[in-house]
Amino acid sequence: MYELARRLDRDRFDVRVAALAGGEVADWLREVDIPVTVLSGGRAPWALKLPALAALFRRPRVDLLHTHGLAADIAGRLAASFAAVPHVVHTAQAGGGRLAPWQFGFARVMGVRCDRLICPSRRVRDEHSRHSGLPAWRYASVSPGLAPSAFEPDMSQRDRLRAEWGVPDDTPLSIYVGRLHKRKGIDILLAAMSHLAARGNPHALVIAGDGPERPMVETFIDHGEGGRHCRWVGFQRDLRGVLAAADMAIVPSRWESWPLELAEAMAAGLPVIATRVAGAMELVRDDETGGLVEPRDVVGLAEAVEALGADEARRRRLGQAGRERVLARPSLADGVAAHESLYLEVAGEVLRVRLDRAARRRRRRRRRVAFRFSPRRPSLSMERIE
Repeated sequence: MYELARRLDRDRFDVRVAALAGGEVADWLREVDIPVTVLSGGRAPWALKLPALAALFRRPRVDLLHTHGLAADIAGRLAASFAAVPHVVHTAQAGGGRLAPWQFGFARVMGVRCDRLICPSRRVRDEHSRHSGLPAWRYASVSPGLAPSAFEPDMSQRDRLRAEWGVPDDTPLSIYVGRLHKRKGIDILLAAMSHLAARGNPHALVIAGDGPERPMVETFIDHGEGGRHCRWVGFQRDLRGVLAAADMAIVPSRWESWPLELAEAMAAGLPVIATRVAGAMELVRDDETGGLVEPRDVVGLAEAVEALGADEARRRRLGQAGRERVLARPSLADGVAAHESLYLEVAGEVLRVRLDRAARRRRRRRRRVAFRFSPRRPSLSMERIE
């Protein structure tokens, strides 16, 4: 969302962002001159923010609303109805593996208030359509893409970081990048690390990210079996250094629509181990561009990590093939262009109606006349009244 907002053509789009709750990304947007409104009330329920959200859509008049996330979708569609926003699009972040039946029901019932559902992968689109029952024309598959050059590994940081973390150069080091949340499978990853340690083959792991499961990570590092081989480095805005320091990446998500951290690791040339979920399977072909295991499979994940860690030649092969696959996919610029085209397609009717109304007003002004009658010279004169 941040990259999309800041890269849209400012000559064609007046971009503004509304957030149900504040965070660091709001500051990033302000740094690049994107107006951001964080609705008051902190973490208050989104329903309490509907009046303020609807008022925000009315000034200035919003032509098209793009929502990201479930709460934003529900609140946004309702507020858009109250504010008479003519067009809404929504990015569906997950398919059937995550959303509950009532959420697909909401998507179906409120389908008339959403012009397009944007899915970041074909698998997510197919899953969402199958569960929601919405027609295929309601969906648009748009890959968000990424800028691979932004993830060129900074090899100058490799030796420094590994020394800082206490990892010898000949020790295979895995990295986890992402939110510390059960959706991302961080608990499965820690269980797999514990399993390897119990088998007498502990594995070095660096965890980059933050989130609600941070206490669990800290407890594992302090007291868990194999925890002393793990490091938590917090949220990293620039990943080039930590990716360069690692030898492989692990993305053990329970579900994914588009695993950005997986694409970033592959762009950096790292071999990856991911789970067989919709978004990951768009990028990873098992034993060709990475390794795939079943979601929630602790032992399977542990064995995959152990096998890849012991085979340097395979790591090089998978890392190179994965990078080539990511480079061959649509880039971040392609993703932004696809969104721009979709916006214009959806809002085109709004623009046509607005132009038609303006043309009708001009015609009415030309036809507006004054009739004057003179008794001396009975004639009819006409003049335009501005």
